[in-house]
Amino acid sequence: MFHKNLKYALISLTLLGVTGCNQRTILIHPQSSIPVPRVDPIVTAPIVREEILINKNPNLGERIGVPKNNASLGTTQNTNSSHGHGYENVDSAMERDREAPQIIKNTIIERMPFPVGEYNRLSKRGRSTVSGSIYLKNSNSSEKVMGKKVKLYLNPVTSYSKQWYQESYLSGYKMSKTDKRIYNYLKFTMSNGSGKFNFFGVPRGEYYLVGTMKCAKECGFSKLTTTRLVKRISVGSGVTNATLMKNVP
Repeated sequence: MFHKNLKYALISLTLLGVTGCNQRTILIHPQSSIPVPRVDPIVTAPIVREEILINKNPNLGERIGVPKNNASLGTTQNTNSSHGHGYENVDSAMERDREAPQIIKNTIIERMPFPVGEYNRLSKRGRSTVSGSIYLKNSNSSEKVMGKKVKLYLNPVTSYSKQWYQESYLSGYKMSKTDKRIYNYLKFTMSNGSGKFNFFGVPRGEYYLVGTMKCAKECGFSKLTTTRLVKRISVGSGVTNATLMKNVP
């Protein structure tokens, strides 16, 4: 019995010795960990929008149309867009800009309502006289071409006539028909064979002096051309002298 117990005790010590020899302590150094790569934040450059500020400045040239999709600097416009977001090219855009005023001028400008109260305050008869001459001056030869047998008229300055002067005479637009009531306030006359004219019985006030001449080569035109002449004058008491002329072509 004693020998059997001793045998078991030796076997147990042998097993404990083997187990103790096989045990290992593993130390992990802080620097032995796998490094994690550093990721820098992505910085996106700000988008700079292109602002085209060129208008009809004589020092900068023609106005450039801005594409509808607000192109950024350094980008290329899609010239074949099926949605119409870009111009075909800059030349086409500038060509449309040049054509736009002509398209507008083919549109008839509606006249303002006839200002009855404003015209009722005007005198239809007066005692003043307007005298002068009408002619065109050839800018190339400095020759004066007198307006012979030319019909002229005086048009009182009102909001109604100011619209005509600005839109029709200065800007060249077509306008709707004139209200016939204005003829009660116009003064008409005819120049003589020397281009001289006289208006009699004119009320004092501000007027547009208007006449139309036809002229060809003597005025520097290649063919017979109609030229409208308009000048604003102030009529006082007595005689007012007025010269109605224009340099052509």
